[in-house]
Amino acid sequence: MTIMIELTWYGTATIMLNIDGEKILFDPFFRRNKKLEQPNIKEFCKADYIFNTHSHFDHLCDVPMILNKSKAKLYGSRPAYLRLKKQGVDVEKKAVFFKHYETRHTKNATIKVYPSKHIKNNVGIVLLTALKILFTFQIHKAIKLLSMHHKFLMGGEIMAFEIKADNKKILIFGSAGIDKSAKLPNDVDVLVWPFQGRTNMSKYSLPIIEKLNPKVVILDHFDNAFPPVTGNVKTEKFVEIMKKKNPNIKIIVPTYKEKIILN
Repeated sequence: MTIMIELTWYGTATIMLNIDGEKILFDPFFRRNKKLEQPNIKEFCKADYIFNTHSHFDHLCDVPMILNKSKAKLYGSRPAYLRLKKQGVDVEKKAVFFKHYETRHTKNATIKVYPSKHIKNNVGIVLLTALKILFTFQIHKAIKLLSMHHKFLMGGEIMAFEIKADNKKILIFGSAGIDKSAKLPNDVDVLVWPFQGRTNMSKYSLPIIEKLNPKVVILDHFDNAFPPVTGNVKTEKFVEIMKKKNPNIKIIVPTYKEKIILN
């Protein structure tokens, strides 16, 4: 019997998978842009499991609050485990750290960890961000965000997660970097791909996605989650390129809280 697999995007890199009623949450984060919609914390606290790709603040800083209000544990890297401990989380009860290629089983899914990399910002994005900060007179805000970033360094470890359920394979990245030594699966049904970090994201992403060759690509992390450091990334060019070069791969640019059925 086919089970229901539903994916919901909550902004930035926050993904909720609902696998036949079992809720698996990835990288929960409340966006710092007051102009953007925000989930109710109760939605995140309904998760049965929480997985973290890396310990940057836009992936981990809100996790302690969620763990304190939910029954879920966090599964992630050792740096994330240690960061949560510093934040006052009872990690012995509420956190588990993974090793690369380790597998965990939930009631309805099997989740495997792959080594990954953080995207390397190119010179263009650094210059554009610096100019935006200067011309919008938000230096104090940028300094505050950079200070937060410094508290949540990733410790050199970042993960991608493969979720298997009902003969479906879903591969979730937290950042668009690739560890060339990683033995990534090449028969993925759905790839969740972060679309932020460089001025040439379309050109940068194309060969990686062609190599992974998923049936469906769902973009995330393209929103202006914490201005002035971030910005809205235009996805239209990439969608058009993919339609022309790889019409067999479906591209989905989700809207906030859009429920995408993956069956």
